[in-house]
Amino acid sequence: MANSSIRNPTSFDVARLAGVSRSAVSRVFTPGGTVSEETREKVTKAASELGYRVNSLARGLQQRHSGIVGLVASRLDTPLRSRQVRQLSEALIREGFKPMLITAEKPDDVSTLIESLLGYRVAGMILTSDSPTRALIEDCKRQGLPVVLVNRAGVSNWGDRVVADNETGGRLAAQLLIDSGAQRLGCLLPRRGTYSVSGRCDAFLATAERLGIAVKVIHAEDQSYADARAGIVDAGRDALGHVDGLFCATDLMAIGALDALRLDLGMSIPDEIQVLGFDDIEQASWASYNLSTIRQDIKHQSEIVVRLLIERIADGTLASRVEQQPLSPVLRGTTRHVG
Repeated sequence: MANSSIRNPTSFDVARLAGVSRSAVSRVFTPGGTVSEETREKVTKAASELGYRVNSLARGLQQRHSGIVGLVASRLDTPLRSRQVRQLSEALIREGFKPMLITAEKPDDVSTLIESLLGYRVAGMILTSDSPTRALIEDCKRQGLPVVLVNRAGVSNWGDRVVADNETGGRLAAQLLIDSGAQRLGCLLPRRGTYSVSGRCDAFLATAERLGIAVKVIHAEDQSYADARAGIVDAGRDALGHVDGLFCATDLMAIGALDALRLDLGMSIPDEIQVLGFDDIEQASWASYNLSTIRQDIKHQSEIVVRLLIERIADGTLASRVEQQPLSPVLRGTTRHVG
């Protein structure tokens, strides 16, 4: 039976062994804390010998926040979102924060889980999942909790947003296909829309309409590879035979579309139909797909998000900000720009 009298070492134990004050121990383990290199070495050596670990939650009860940042995300099974979460986590850790990942697939889940996060005295929250309700964001405002939304609609005047320039992205997609010689466009989009996906597709359709070019709209049930492939197969070769340039709402959908077009419908890419995606996920560059796409730089996006969060933590009186992330074309083998 374990000895219940054994206790975890405290900062006082570390200070005693290192021969320094408890405040010096606190500064060593506080991001940005000022301490001499000699003291830092003594404290870290003593902490290692004792097996001391900082109790972040207890510290949060004594300080304004715990240093934890809630990272609320959905669709972690998609390549873009998994990369986004990784880049955000790494950026937070570099700045001395501790990311706490919360997965939520439905808006109701978001509200419930965020409520649970508040009990940890989090320093702030980053939301990449479905947009939270206005009431929830207003609650964060009342508590002065910094919030940054990534590629989400604004539902309140509280919090900052980092968004891909979807209006420009949709226009760019249409223009790229037209410049490559496409005259009969198609757009593959999910029935379950989101702020960013719906925004870029709406801009694509509006651009084509303004230029007097007809667009065949093809629906997939959702944004997965399987849904996109099934949507193309359901549309059939007869319908797609009248399309020579297909824009897909995401790269993952474009990859599903490519396999359907080539393997299920026996069509030649890009000779019979050109295909353009959006995001530039890693798989887009794989030789078997070699997908032309519109790139959003997730690493740069994450750096912007964390910068806005830090600035908001430092000054909660700042006006709400929206920063648009630039987009750039990446032309590969599914369009006629390259061989």
